[in-house]
Amino acid sequence: MQNHIIIEPASKIREIARNALAGYWKPVVIGVLIYFLLTSGVESVLNSLFAFTYPVELYGQNFVETVPYGGNIYNLILGGPLELGFAFFLLTFFRSRKVDNTLLFEGFSHFGKALLLLLLMSVKIVLWSLLLVVPGIIASFRYSQAFFILADNPDMSVGDCIRESCRLMKGNKGRYFYLQLTFIGWYLLAAIPGGIFDTFSNSDGAVAVIVGIILSLPFVVLSAYVMMSNTAFYELATEKLVVVNDSQYEKKIEEQEKTEE
Repeated sequence: MQNHIIIEPASKIREIARNALAGYWKPVVIGVLIYFLLTSGVESVLNSLFAFTYPVELYGQNFVETVPYGGNIYNLILGGPLELGFAFFLLTFFRSRKVDNTLLFEGFSHFGKALLLLLLMSVKIVLWSLLLVVPGIIASFRYSQAFFILADNPDMSVGDCIRESCRLMKGNKGRYFYLQLTFIGWYLLAAIPGGIFDTFSNSDGAVAVIVGIILSLPFVVLSAYVMMSNTAFYELATEKLVVVNDSQYEKKIEEQEKTEE
């Protein structure tokens, strides 16, 4: 089956995302914030609470190395269902302009598949990364649509979701990469508050985690924009969204007029 090559520029995809968010920024950002609290937020707290330490000697000096594990275990088990729920949330909003935060937990209705999909994707990306960094990045782009596909087709097998993502991204990986690249400037701006805090603060433990979460709010707003753009990309790739330019619109009008005559 031939896949659809996206011809819309990144600026147009971002415009589609902004138009979708217009008038809904606040509820969508709240939904994204809940998602990040359930993922990165809980991960940070668990990593600060559960970690093991061991002494390290380097250049004649003794250091204590800390290896967190609580958050990593949490993400390994619940990361897939939460990501699937996030895909449900994004697709539902994009298509109906309905913000339903309960959909963030919908992935738990398909817990086994979501868990397996995340594990399989992670293993494949790690294996490609063992060759070089670039193949690992390309692999992550290749499988980037898998959770959207599973959200759209809950009965589809995990393997089929990955294969379908590969098919959709054939010829579109460069376009997806460039779309992500266009947000770099915004990411740098969003990182300024957290960077200043890390530079001048000596806080650690729970206080540092809480302050870090607060200072990450610019990232949350930006993530709403980025993820809505990625959702638009998926809709274009699957041809569920078709952008009609001015010439196409005029052609349709002419065809309608001829039919009426």
